[in-house]
Amino acid sequence: MPQQLIYTSAPRGIVAGRSGYCTVARSAKMREPLMLQLERFSYYQHLSLTGGQERPIYSCRIVDIRGTRFHVLSRIQDSGLDFTGRTNFIAHHLVFTPEEIRQIPTPPVILREWPGWVKSWTKEPQMLENEDLAEFTALAGRSNVPAQTWQRVADDAVNGYGLLEARVGASFCVDNQADETVLDLIAESLELLEVRDTRRDFRTAAWNYTFTTSMQEQDNPADFRWRCIHSDNLAASRFATPNCLEIAKVRASPWTDKEKEKEETAFARTGRQQPSFVEQPKNQSVKEGDDATFAAKAVGIPIPKYQWYECDRNENEKNPIVGQTSPILVLKNLKQGTTRYAVWATNGVGNGCRSISVKLEVEPPKKPLTISKQDGISSGLSQAATQKPKVVVWEDSDPNSSDSQESNSFWWLVAIIVSLAIAGGAWWWIKHHPSKQMPGSNNSKDQVAAVSIAASVKPAPMPTGTSAISSDQPPQTQLPNGKAGSSETNSGTAKAVAPRQPLVQDDIAQLPPPWTKKTIGVNDSKSSVVLDGDKYVVTGCGENIYAKSDSFFFVDRSVSNSVEFVVRLSSKKNEVGSRRGIMMRGSENADAPFVFIGLSQQFIFWMQRPAAGINCSFAILPAPQLPVFFKLARQAKTFSGAFSTDGVNWTGMGTNEIVMPDQNYFVGFAVCSGKNNVAVHAEFDKVTITAAKQ
Repeated sequence: MPQQLIYTSAPRGIVAGRSGYCTVARSAKMREPLMLQLERFSYYQHLSLTGGQERPIYSCRIVDIRGTRFHVLSRIQDSGLDFTGRTNFIAHHLVFTPEEIRQIPTPPVILREWPGWVKSWTKEPQMLENEDLAEFTALAGRSNVPAQTWQRVADDAVNGYGLLEARVGASFCVDNQADETVLDLIAESLELLEVRDTRRDFRTAAWNYTFTTSMQEQDNPADFRWRCIHSDNLAASRFATPNCLEIAKVRASPWTDKEKEKEETAFARTGRQQPSFVEQPKNQSVKEGDDATFAAKAVGIPIPKYQWYECDRNENEKNPIVGQTSPILVLKNLKQGTTRYAVWATNGVGNGCRSISVKLEVEPPKKPLTISKQDGISSGLSQAATQKPKVVVWEDSDPNSSDSQESNSFWWLVAIIVSLAIAGGAWWWIKHHPSKQMPGSNNSKDQVAAVSIAASVKPAPMPTGTSAISSDQPPQTQLPNGKAGSSETNSGTAKAVAPRQPLVQDDIAQLPPPWTKKTIGVNDSKSSVVLDGDKYVVTGCGENIYAKSDSFFFVDRSVSNSVEFVVRLSSKKNEVGSRRGIMMRGSENADAPFVFIGLSQQFIFWMQRPAAGINCSFAILPAPQLPVFFKLARQAKTFSGAFSTDGVNWTGMGTNEIVMPDQNYFVGFAVCSGKNNVAVHAEFDKVTITAAKQ
């Protein structure tokens, strides 16, 4: 957790504090040299003594102590006169490690909005307690785009990129700008990194852009990438470079990439926009061995990224198609059958958006229809009249799909029509020309043979309840294991074909008490849970666990007092727009207080709602490879979360005080999919619920 140092020039001396889970090694080895370094930054030049204006100074530095890097935020300001009549000031510093900055907003946001900055200090030296990252992560949801301050100050929000393009050590005159305005300009420029440098998380990258809102004579210019200058400060003559520019006159360089220019301009001027599809993919029908191409287009700011999925017959995504991350999906050398596809477009805003599902039908190659020179009758039809019709089963992702049924019924219908036509024609000829031979026959025996052939050409018996017209349901038979399947009669022998079984069946009866299942904030029929040995297989729907009201599937049990809940997420599917993890929750109400740690498509999420009915806050880290362990622990009113890749070495995500009942609150598995009609899947094992470690 962040360390703090408050320095005042009054005789009461130095007040320093650290909080949370700073290790003993860190406090013992680093605290003293770190405090000495921070004291060197604790100076203030009273400009009122030379006719200038007193103003607070905000700065962001990077400090290296014995090979360990620290990020230091400082707020230094005039503090009036002390009891001896001397001028006084107060310097308040916050110190973060590289691991901590991944979870919190950019430096100017903390300098501008954190309510904990001390403006006066009259106490005796003491330790500052109960400081943690929660009050900083709560600020992470604040957005600084569109760049409205740059629009007002520099006439165009796009000019915020000009600050990012400035050389290291550039100076900017800020005489006519308020301190809050300077922080706003810096905050907006740093958020523009989201589209300017897409390789890194812009919040983490922003901590490398060091700055001060007002240079002082004692400052080391090498400490700052951006140096703001006030002309009423004697430091102006020392640090103002020949190309020192008014910050209002900063301009962005022209682009060479027009598509990138369009994205950056829209991001600066209008801010983020959730993706939406303006071009949907279309169904395709091709021949076996050919290629197929699906194209889609989504708009949003930043420009969306794509991921194509193969879908089942219910249009639910199955698995992402490896390498297919462009708006165009190309499938080569296709095999006969029917498949379905959809594409997700995401850009970090909301849960993204999904295209419609499209169908790809791959038909067998056509055979040429030949004409017999002997009698002028199609040899193809003659062949059909003498052969038993064959049921063609189209290859599909599901052997019982409605497409396979339609194909089977179609060929049954063709066979029946051909047979009836030939038989009817033979009967008519014999009735009206009893003394004549049939065309192409040599004697009356041929006539009898023709009638016999026509009469014998019948389709194989159709399964019970099936008509020649295509049915919406596949024919069913009872398999030896008691499961239903499609049947096909061939030469009088029934052949059972087992249908594709659902991945998870609703079998809550297998759960041992006191485990139960609940749908929080949504009533759906797709959520289920199965206990397979010691593995909890959970499938669930819901829009999200977020804001003031939740919508998700909860497999839970009631607990009392302080506990530690540890599980392993060993497997998952259908990643887009999902959350899978564990939760401690005050009640079944959709706005109940909770803590949650789990996995989305790209991140480890720590989320918490401190009390019922208020917005939740969150922190994220890049997701590791599966399997991953999650841990939630409660001690009195304090709740903490952590994750691990081996179940031994844990990375903490957050510690918060939550207003939750001491008795009969809930712990369990929580999953949501981003939609109420689409389920996601997760498998949890190695489940332990024990008394919390003291």
